[in-house]
Amino acid sequence: MLEGLRLLDLSSRLPGPLCSLILSDLGMEVIRVESPSFLGKGDVFREFPESETPYFPMLNRGKKSITLNLKTVKGKALFLKLAEKADVVLEGFRPGVIDRLGIGWSQLHQANPRLIMASISGYGQEGPYRSEAGHDLNYLARTGILGLNASAQGETPVCPPIQIADVAGGTYPAVVGILATLIERSRTGKGRWIDISMLDGSLFLMAMALFDHGIGKRIAPGSPPISRGSANYHVYKTRDGRYLALGALEEAFWGEFCEAVQRPEWKTFYGDEKAMSSKELCDAVQEVFMTKSQEEWLAFFRGRDVCLSPVRSIDEVASGEDIRERDVFWWKILPDGERVPMLRFPMANRLVPAEKREIPRLGEQTVPILRGELGLSDQEIETLRGEGVI
Repeated sequence: MLEGLRLLDLSSRLPGPLCSLILSDLGMEVIRVESPSFLGKGDVFREFPESETPYFPMLNRGKKSITLNLKTVKGKALFLKLAEKADVVLEGFRPGVIDRLGIGWSQLHQANPRLIMASISGYGQEGPYRSEAGHDLNYLARTGILGLNASAQGETPVCPPIQIADVAGGTYPAVVGILATLIERSRTGKGRWIDISMLDGSLFLMAMALFDHGIGKRIAPGSPPISRGSANYHVYKTRDGRYLALGALEEAFWGEFCEAVQRPEWKTFYGDEKAMSSKELCDAVQEVFMTKSQEEWLAFFRGRDVCLSPVRSIDEVASGEDIRERDVFWWKILPDGERVPMLRFPMANRLVPAEKREIPRLGEQTVPILRGELGLSDQEIETLRGEGVI
């Protein structure tokens, strides 16, 4: 879909690299611009042994890697030359850093007026917290998401087990912004600087809770806004100590469930929020689920529309037939023999081409790109290496 477009990726860690991975899966050429090895190991995730945390292979398959020392005059000049031939520059520095490097929006726009720059930061390019450090947990705390992730008894909010703000607040808004601006550019011929704040993006996830709050509904910790903790939208334990998620929100689904477990009288509670969320009803449904194992209940409800799903462990996810048959997941064997999981963006072509599965070595494409794209001679390249530019 995006074949023929090029992105220069200056980002690191999760939000930016996951954004460029999505665009790469959709066909865009992505070039990681990393620091030379004598300044570290390039992307921060290269510093972790693959056997412990294979984040770099998972996030950077299918991309290219060049090394440039952007603190040198020649390094900046080479980057701006590459930007002349690029469509997008993606960065994840704190606001102001890329300007101090001398490759900010004014320099990039002058070098290539059609260029799009996407900046992912915690609190945005403007505002009172623009220079403040932060991570996923901080953004969730400030937007109220973390405060709601507690029990109704008022216990300490629980840290989410995945990066919510990074991905839903940073990665996806950046992807949407880049794609929208590419469409705009096709009409105007001009690029744009996109300001992505993970705080703003996380707040957008609070839409239903904030809407409910705005019309006077009480939104309390441990009470999901979509259901108020109702018995028909709940997690239940089974006889074997496993769990099932019941999402029978609509009356038809709840009615089907009640008939199946031979409790037709429960159908009369539907529409009565107090009765549906009562401890008595939740406990009664729990007693029913304790009569069978998770597998027995899944077999029992197979073919019935009740919105019931197993609560899987992370070990079980990859082996699930629903995941396996959709071809969004596969295992890759690295040169050192390590077996690491890979994910493709869901709406990409069903099979990611072989070249999109390879993992770039640090600076693997530096010489080919400098020689082929910018026309540098072997002698000029060796000089750059000797001067610590590459």
